[in-house]
Amino acid sequence: MSLEWDESEAFTQGTDEIVAHFQELAGQEGKVAARHGDAAAALEEPATLVEAEYVFPYLAHAAMEPMNCLVELGDDRCDIWNGEQWQTMDRQAVAELLGIAPENVSLTQLYAGGSFGRRANPQSDFVLEAVSIAKAAREDGIEAPVKMVWMREDDTRGGYYRPLNVHRGRLALDEQGKLVAWHQHLVGQSIMTGTPMESVMVKDGVDATSVEGAANLAYGVPNLQVELTTPSDIGVPVQWWRSVGHTHTAFSTECLIDEAAVAAEQDRWPIAWHC
Repeated sequence: MSLEWDESEAFTQGTDEIVAHFQELAGQEGKVAARHGDAAAALEEPATLVEAEYVFPYLAHAAMEPMNCLVELGDDRCDIWNGEQWQTMDRQAVAELLGIAPENVSLTQLYAGGSFGRRANPQSDFVLEAVSIAKAAREDGIEAPVKMVWMREDDTRGGYYRPLNVHRGRLALDEQGKLVAWHQHLVGQSIMTGTPMESVMVKDGVDATSVEGAANLAYGVPNLQVELTTPSDIGVPVQWWRSVGHTHTAFSTECLIDEAAVAAEQDRWPIAWHC
């Protein structure tokens, strides 16, 4: 079989291009996710200025057990055995695919060999794939359960990833080495946009999960501003990854404290303690 792929509408940017694009956006104004005091004014003439940028790559969930699903179809009925995180949504998606009532879709919950959020996929991707295979087999006269198991390569290449993020931070310290201003701009795709939780989790263009851990910074800095830019032109599929926004904000916020300590030539705990 000779195949010719049409990539005219494909997203063809690689990591380097995406990072460069995000870095450019990090230098522009974003949507304000959190603000108190006047960080911009406090950063104009600081005794010590700290600037840092952090780049976080796309991450696959890489669960010990690759995605898999067992499906048995009957007359106006579907039985599924799966390690589920998304029961209600998967059930509805399967019912819509098969054209049957949701109450005729039975899910048997199995233990999963890891997941970290991957099995709660907004598109019910691997579940619908298994059901589609079972449907095609039944239409071809095969009356038997169908078990689909992704290869590890499929699981990694066909994932929905923790978003790539670029964080740019600017901190100001006074003459006593006290942290007086914090400005942080985060750039990354939204994991909630396009999901059933969008109306709750995305407000005024700010996905709360993109900035959690930064917008609600654990340190009491008197002047703080956290901004978010959410590019919508990136064709890489993303979703939540265990601990969600904290997978990148915990690193950047704690490292910024460390950077401030180095700049002030002191241990980090006095800076954190006095916030």
